[in-house]
Amino acid sequence: MAPVGSPTLTNAVKATTIAAVLAMLVLPSLGRCPSLGQEELAVAPAPAMRCSECGPHCTEMCRVSVPPKCSRYCDVPSCEDCRSAAIRDCRARCKAGGCDCDGNATRSCAGSCSGSSSCADCMRLTGKQCTSDCNSKCAATCV
Repeated sequence: MAPVGSPTLTNAVKATTIAAVLAMLVLPSLGRCPSLGQEELAVAPAPAMRCSECGPHCTEMCRVSVPPKCSRYCDVPSCEDCRSAAIRDCRARCKAGGCDCDGNATRSCAGSCSGSSSCADCMRLTGKQCTSDCNSKCAATCV
């Protein structure tokens, strides 16, 4: 065993601490089963956490766990990108003029153009629920 205060022991302690923190961030999300309905948010507080650490802990946990839950609303092309491409394609096909390229873009980009508010709503509501759940659980177990 390395003597106390040696660089080898210090590096081992740092590596163990980093691994423990990463495990707390990753492992709660691995135990969810989406086939059982709405999945539980990853909000489990670390054991023996100080109550004053609940807020920052929950903020970080939710910052990491919420975006994947909203990806179906947020991973769409931006409204502007979709409309630009649709108008460009319409103009390329419509050589004689008289085409309603703006109307075509509005119809073909409805999902992208309404998705931005869905994304913001999902992030806000899911984040609020995550923070509330996490803070409640943390307050019940903190010291």
